[in-house]
Amino acid sequence: MIYYLFVYFILHINGISSNSAKKFGLSQMKCDLHDLKDTYRSELEKSPFGNRSVDEITTAWRSTFSDENYRTSTKNSIPFQQMNLRDPDTILRMAEYQALVYCKSDILNSPSDLSSIKNMAAKNLRIGNFTIEASGFDKKHVLYWYIAVNIFQQSIILVHRGTKMSNRNDVFDDLDRFTSHNTHGQLNIDFPYLSKSKHVYVDIGFYKRFQDEKQAIISSVREILEQYSSPSFSFIVVGHSLGAAWAFLNAGHFVSLDDINQRLSAIYTFGQPLLGSADFVNEITTKFDTTKERYVRIVNGNDLIPHIGCRKCVQPEFSNEKWITNTNPVVWKDCRGGEDQQCSSGVPCKQLSWSNHSAVGLFSMRGEFCRIASNQ
Repeated sequence: MIYYLFVYFILHINGISSNSAKKFGLSQMKCDLHDLKDTYRSELEKSPFGNRSVDEITTAWRSTFSDENYRTSTKNSIPFQQMNLRDPDTILRMAEYQALVYCKSDILNSPSDLSSIKNMAAKNLRIGNFTIEASGFDKKHVLYWYIAVNIFQQSIILVHRGTKMSNRNDVFDDLDRFTSHNTHGQLNIDFPYLSKSKHVYVDIGFYKRFQDEKQAIISSVREILEQYSSPSFSFIVVGHSLGAAWAFLNAGHFVSLDDINQRLSAIYTFGQPLLGSADFVNEITTKFDTTKERYVRIVNGNDLIPHIGCRKCVQPEFSNEKWITNTNPVVWKDCRGGEDQQCSSGVPCKQLSWSNHSAVGLFSMRGEFCRIASNQ
């Protein structure tokens, strides 16, 4: 996500006209360009998560949890079904799984290595011990998605990676702001419950990512759900940034598949961009919305990304937003609806930033998390 913002500002700073910028589909933002340009320039060379030491990373991670007893074996063995879906502790567990997708091998210039993720299980994180049962890689052999199984917490977690700026396919999917409309039911193959209307549309870049990996993911999910067939095992979908949009679309497809939908317990998205029209996202979230309210959309502070996307795209009206109103110390707020002005949508444009996009509070979900100290 951040990369296409960079392209947008480079176009503007170098005097490219707004009409030229529109070819990239980047001009449709909640905020005016001038509100964001100064913020962009001031933040380009600084990040609250840059060049931190192992001790600083570990301390930041620990401080994000509300209790001091964050790594006890008792808490690590609580089944997901006994957890409160919107509790910060549960959300932070999902953030740990999300951060792992960005781990890289210890070998210099090596692509993502599953062994580096598996090694994290020995560090006594809040998620405890887990195994990787399935995974997908991009053309550069860097991890796209993976499915973890946690026996002690009786959970199956599908994790989607966000944008890697070195991956041009990620960038193209971010840049493609054209939309696919359901005027003649084109989207009903994947989302059969959608209305046939020109007002039902989705961002093509995100939709293409979903379609490219759909069959491989469905096959793996079904195989693992069959292997762990006990109803005590929960199936959870997680994603960040571009991966959050992808996770939302996968979950939207899963609810049309009875065998998977029956096991789908929760959907967590971190920094989810705008990906579809009000009719599109609201019809999907209505399918999510059970008595358990299984869809939770997390926004970190003044993160910019949840407020930009394709033209006239919106955040879901029927979503459970968990907004981190303050990142240091971490303060959580429960919100209803993507346009609730008392929550993240009410943050003035000039205060929005991308410096908090890859984090939950002070906890970074990018690769630096993989350098965290062991908690043995």
